[in-house]
Amino acid sequence: MGFNSPILRSPRFCMDTYSLLYSSSHRTGLLSGLQRLRAQRKMCDVVLEAGGVSFPCHRALLASSSDYFWALFGETTAERLASTISLSALTPEGLETILDFLYSGWLSVSLSTLPAVLEAARYLQVETAVSICERFMADCLKAENCCCYANLAERFALVNSLETANQTIAMEMNVLLLNHRNDLLELNFESLMAVLDADEIPGVQEAELTKLALDWLDRNGPLPLLKSNLLLSRLRFGLIEPSELNDLGHAHTAMTTPLIRSQLTRALEYHRMGSAQPIIQSKQSTLRESAVVLLVGGGASADWPEQQVQVFDPRSRKFLSSSCVPPVRLRYPCVCSVGGFLFVIGGEEITNGDEDEKTSSAKTSNQVWRYDPRFTCWMQEESMLDRRAQFSCCVVESIVYAVGGQHSDTHSSLASVEYYDMVVGSWRRGAGLPRPLHGHASTVLDNNIYVSGGLS
Repeated sequence: MGFNSPILRSPRFCMDTYSLLYSSSHRTGLLSGLQRLRAQRKMCDVVLEAGGVSFPCHRALLASSSDYFWALFGETTAERLASTISLSALTPEGLETILDFLYSGWLSVSLSTLPAVLEAARYLQVETAVSICERFMADCLKAENCCCYANLAERFALVNSLETANQTIAMEMNVLLLNHRNDLLELNFESLMAVLDADEIPGVQEAELTKLALDWLDRNGPLPLLKSNLLLSRLRFGLIEPSELNDLGHAHTAMTTPLIRSQLTRALEYHRMGSAQPIIQSKQSTLRESAVVLLVGGGASADWPEQQVQVFDPRSRKFLSSSCVPPVRLRYPCVCSVGGFLFVIGGEEITNGDEDEKTSSAKTSNQVWRYDPRFTCWMQEESMLDRRAQFSCCVVESIVYAVGGQHSDTHSSLASVEYYDMVVGSWRRGAGLPRPLHGHASTVLDNNIYVSGGLS
């Protein structure tokens, strides 16, 4: 009798597939449930008090949302089992707003409630609420509130907000001096010092900033000598006219300290330097303006060029008329900038003309005019050795070079090159061109002058 051997089969394992799914409504539902418990005062295990107002809450939510409460309800603190916690440093409005945020994720804030909300958020170490307040400040920042926001940012150590507010104050200083001067006088010390140290404060005379600083010292003083010196040393006395500088030097006791007196003395010495001013620039004499594009002369008619300077406005992308009218009407001059001064050199001086362009005459000039934007005035510098028009000029290490050109009276091109030595205020001969040239271009690279194109 035979037996069939059993067939042995290897066991089979069935691998189940699974997915990890997320419910976006769960978090909202969880917070809604906690809000409902709080509103109905159910399962609350701690009461917070501020200004005589009680707020029943849940320890677990507070500890999970705030570093302050996490530490407060720790295992070794006396408050871990306390049924009531007094927060005397906070206002009821600020505490309620932060609790509403912890229970809902929504933060209610306005200009009037911002100080109380920030104070509660900082005190309770709810950094998410602090970040929302900073975003609110950045979105609402303008001339009317920038001083207030700067004070808040300084008070609560909001570094980024403080920097942004200070920049806004500097850019809006012209408006603030006219309409919100009292806000400036209530500005915190760090912000005022940062503003006076700014490189760009458009449309404001340095004398006005000096008067503001002195008025601020009267309002907030007396300050220690070190702090008043720190503040006033941010001013740029080289931008103030000598006569006004002498008056301001005796306007306040803070201006008579050795440090400030030495800065006033250096500013007066700068004003006496004449032609050398562009090459001895320091922060004390540097304009508080961004780089600007200027258009000198030109116009629709070559026989009757415009006697004006236009300034390019990058916001409107248009050229606007300037008050710095050139002393003479020029055609084919050269212009350059050294040390924040504008130089208009040579060209053809147009005289005896009228708007109908019937009686104009041209004479090749060797005159050099320097415009000082600090005081909106033109000064005539030492004239060039040769009369030139249709030439090129460039600046190498603060030395102005005049290259080639044409004498329109004789219609002859020039090969001569000369440079302006500002230390002594005179022109000197340089190495001439290989051949006479006019109507050419030149540029500077690695302290070398490159000349291209032109007519012989």
